[in-house]
Amino acid sequence: MTNIFIIVGAIFGIVVVPLGFFVGLQVSPLFANVLLLPFTVVSWSSGIPLGDMSALLLVWATVLSVAFWATVFGLVGFGIKKLRS
Repeated sequence: MTNIFIIVGAIFGIVVVPLGFFVGLQVSPLFANVLLLPFTVVSWSSGIPLGDMSALLLVWATVLSVAFWATVFGLVGFGIKKLRS
């Protein structure tokens, strides 16, 4: 069951990138900051504003986003599994 959560988290990590940018521009910057947390961390740690990132840095941040959200979803799945048993 935890593997399903990890796969869904990885897919979410890919989908959240354009969704986060759209939400940030149209709906709520606070919610977009949560969705784009790996991008914000990369931007903060490198000192490069989000709009000035190179294509390689954007790809790296997307890979980091996939790993981050897969970990978060995996931990949630593990917690649900522990609660059920």
